[in-house]
Amino acid sequence: MSASTSTIAALSTPPGRGALAVIRLSGDNAHEIFAAVVGEKEKFIKESARQIGIYTIVDDNGTEIIDEITAIKYNAPRSFTGENMVEIFCHGGAIIPRKILDRLFMSGAEAAGRGEFSRRALLNGKMDLLKAESIAGLIDCQTEKHLESAQLAYQGKQLKSLEKLKRKIINILSDIESRIEFAEDDDVAESESKLIIENKRELELIISELEEDLRRSDMVKSLDEGIIIALAGPPNAGKSSLFNEILGYDRSIVHDVPGTTRDAVSEKIVFEGITVKLFDCAGIRITADAVEQRGIERTLSAIKDAHIVFWVTSADTPLTDDERNGIIDAAAVDDKSSDTGRKKTLIIINKIDIVKSEEKKQFCADRSLEYIEISLREKINADALFAAIKSSTAQISEDMPPPEIIINDRHRRIIAAVASNLRDCVFHYGREELSAHYLKKTLDLLAEFLGHTAGDEVLNEIFEKFCIGK
Repeated sequence: MSASTSTIAALSTPPGRGALAVIRLSGDNAHEIFAAVVGEKEKFIKESARQIGIYTIVDDNGTEIIDEITAIKYNAPRSFTGENMVEIFCHGGAIIPRKILDRLFMSGAEAAGRGEFSRRALLNGKMDLLKAESIAGLIDCQTEKHLESAQLAYQGKQLKSLEKLKRKIINILSDIESRIEFAEDDDVAESESKLIIENKRELELIISELEEDLRRSDMVKSLDEGIIIALAGPPNAGKSSLFNEILGYDRSIVHDVPGTTRDAVSEKIVFEGITVKLFDCAGIRITADAVEQRGIERTLSAIKDAHIVFWVTSADTPLTDDERNGIIDAAAVDDKSSDTGRKKTLIIINKIDIVKSEEKKQFCADRSLEYIEISLREKINADALFAAIKSSTAQISEDMPPPEIIINDRHRRIIAAVASNLRDCVFHYGREELSAHYLKKTLDLLAEFLGHTAGDEVLNEIFEKFCIGK
């Protein structure tokens, strides 16, 4: 595999209105092409590398100025791609960047494909595949936790973990192959017995660590769509009012007739920098209405899938056995539970402007459930309410350790296969030929992960997920 010698150009910032736009130009003829589109050709040719200069982009007649820009010249191999390169900083918007790109294309540049700059950097030895993927992760991350994971990879910690894992597998494989080679040597067999037990334990520990990384990766991936908050509770407690209050506008219908909300209404918002998917659920009660009952079934499903449940209850109604059981079920452990062993649940006692509810406060205290007293109608404790929401969402993100190895779907697929091969190796441990077979397959998978065996088909699959200009 070798990098193309053509010169490519692309917009590296999002299209649309903005103060500035960045255009990248990379390839053997990058300097000549850029010099052909500016009015200060001689100045650019004489300009030192890695120095910023001011230039004017002119039309093909050299008479009309398209834009006044700044640009930095890079000489190969001291550039991002390892090629001759120019980075152009022009005014933003839809028209000027397009006109500059048109001039570059007319002068010999070609339009860059998805991820082509990063791909050239990889092929020219400026970065490895993991570094390229970490850059994509930094740009594409939707949550702080995903960003943290991509930063660890960018800093090389992912590579260190993989190399450590690879060395462990090689050492165990070497021990197995030694037993195969000297199977009839009684002295060797006797001295190896303890090592066999230690190696099997080591493999079981590796499997456990990989499964933990897969679990963390799945949790981070689930948060990319937002922390799921379900507003649940009995009818007429104020769930829809709370939903509208959090959104800042009327999205759900609010009425004093029980059963007004008959389905789970959802909206995605960014709350204090954290993406949240908020569900206003149907009130939970016994009903003969088939439509309302279907909505209650969806509510129970939303509660099960939620990272956080805000159970909204009214201070002016007694605590029924059904509501007691509903709160207990909402706080139960499931796959999305935090490491503390229970789902994050906050009891919101609404309508305290009407009456205080000592019974419900005592119920929460007896079961160590966090609660807050509010009045949505009178805006009592509104600040405390939003502080509690902020604390709950931040805690879900902060309590989750990032994966050490996995930052994308390709990594997830390979590590799942590695864990599967190692489980097979442990299952057949003692049958040296089979164990060695599975460890060799594991090393092949790790080589694929590291990019050592990545052909054009694999690289195409990876870089097609990148954006143009990256």
